[in-house]
Amino acid sequence: MSKRFLFTVTALIARCFNIQFASIVMIFLLSASAVSLSSSPVSAETSAKKILFINSFHRGYGWSDEVENGLRETLSASGQPIELSVVYLDTLRHDAVPIKDKLADILALKNVNEAIDLVITSDKPAIEFALTHQNTLFPRQPIIYTALTDSSTETMDNAPRITGISEFTDYLNAIDVALTLHPDADSIAFIGSEREGHNQHMVDVIKDNVLPTLSTKINTEIYLDKPLDELDESLSHLSANTIIFALSNTIPKMDGSLYSPAETARLLASVTPLPVYTFWHSHIGHGPVGGQIVTGFSQGKAAAQLALQVLNQDIDAPLPADQVAPASLFFDLEAVEKHQIDSTMLPEGSRFINYQAPIWQEYKTEALTTLVIVFGLSSMVLAFVLLARRQTETIHQMSDENVELNQALDLNQEALDDVTHQLEEVNIVDELTGLGNTRHFNDMLDKELRRASRYKTPLSLLLISVDQFDAYVNTQGQEDADKQLMAISQIIKDTCQRSSDVLAFLHNAKFAIILPHTTRDNSQVVCQKLHSGLKHKTLPFMLSQTGALTLSIGLSSLESTEDRINPQHMFNTSEMMRLDAERKGGNGTQSEVISLHSSSSTSNGT
Repeated sequence: MSKRFLFTVTALIARCFNIQFASIVMIFLLSASAVSLSSSPVSAETSAKKILFINSFHRGYGWSDEVENGLRETLSASGQPIELSVVYLDTLRHDAVPIKDKLADILALKNVNEAIDLVITSDKPAIEFALTHQNTLFPRQPIIYTALTDSSTETMDNAPRITGISEFTDYLNAIDVALTLHPDADSIAFIGSEREGHNQHMVDVIKDNVLPTLSTKINTEIYLDKPLDELDESLSHLSANTIIFALSNTIPKMDGSLYSPAETARLLASVTPLPVYTFWHSHIGHGPVGGQIVTGFSQGKAAAQLALQVLNQDIDAPLPADQVAPASLFFDLEAVEKHQIDSTMLPEGSRFINYQAPIWQEYKTEALTTLVIVFGLSSMVLAFVLLARRQTETIHQMSDENVELNQALDLNQEALDDVTHQLEEVNIVDELTGLGNTRHFNDMLDKELRRASRYKTPLSLLLISVDQFDAYVNTQGQEDADKQLMAISQIIKDTCQRSSDVLAFLHNAKFAIILPHTTRDNSQVVCQKLHSGLKHKTLPFMLSQTGALTLSIGLSSLESTEDRINPQHMFNTSEMMRLDAERKGGNGTQSEVISLHSSSSTSNGT
């Protein structure tokens, strides 16, 4: 059906019924763009089955695009002649009511009641549209729904010729998997929102079907629509053996709007050191450990398989019963390692992201090349030695052979140096202290400053040095000094236990701590704990005024600004504060707020 023919028809309708032509043009445009009853290549076979896919949203929306991809891939792999057409209701961007009415008129003009063999819908608005117009548009066609969570069961039961794929609802199984991975867990906290319908449904299911079962064997808490600062405060009081579950794909901002799903996952994983699990595919890869996930692709694939079964059975045969959407266990291996979860306990058949092959596999080619070079050079060395023993005629000949041997060894050393340098670039951990190294610190300071600027959250940087450390090395020796650095590193680890804190050991025996979401006042509390922890540890040093090792700490804080702060500027500010603390006798903290109107304050260590 050409656009010119549609335009002619709409013009005649406008003239006959005295309707404004502009409104009819809107119908014409909707038919040209939103309706694609020949979106798949038209089959030359007249026996090709025709399927209409009604999408609740728009092309480019990730969830429904994945449903469509699952449909197309499965139908194409079947080898059967099938034409798949698509219409978009666009309910997320426009008022759905007038679009649905005009779309129904257009489908009626296209005689879909005769041209289509089967209808597939995605999400609630699409199935509601299909049921509303079933008698006029699809009186004989089977309807297969997918991606449904909160439609009325009674409505579906009373509708003839309908079946489909419902959303996954066995949330208790996903929680049992998490409890298996955390055998010491004593409580579960659910974080959610009731701002949107799909999130409200998830909260209702958890309240009605999950919490009553869980409450008999473990403590449970549920937090709904809490701003980030309140949520941070609430989570800080939970037991260290608590598991977090994200019920909603979004949480509210301070201004009442909602974070994106990716932002929500990153924030939940950063405000608490507790492991976070989720039911949302859009959260995976942004901080949560994992979860039992239903993807749009898997639902589209299941709907296509059900459609093929219906198309191949007798037209009068009853439709197959509706099915539960297939779900998969997803895990982020970086988060698994971060929370020290035993990877051997992960269920069989789980799907993983952030899998990193061992270094020897990543650099397999380079390693094999180096081994070949070493073997070849070793063979050359042996040959030269044998040759030198046999040929002693002249010193000049032996000298030439030695020169060649040295050149070969230089080439070998260069190759080994290159491989060693590559391996060092991969490592981000300081070997002595177990903290991050300088390269890791520089990368993380830049990332955290960008994040703090984007979300207008506070950020603090501590630079720490051991007072009179050079004198300690001269009097006690380097080996004893290294032991004291390891002891101080452990104090820092015990003091800063949030998963978002970045701990590093820099050159010249300096330590650095990056504290996201932390103001100067809260950072000074951390500094006081470091001084107290070292005092309690009592690392003796006779040249110190206190008779033990002490720290000088320089603190700079960035507090809730959109301005982009250069990492070097923040580092230099903390370094100046550290030097100021040293000049004032050490064993103290100097701090400054980085802002348009800087202010500084001093706190002495104890």
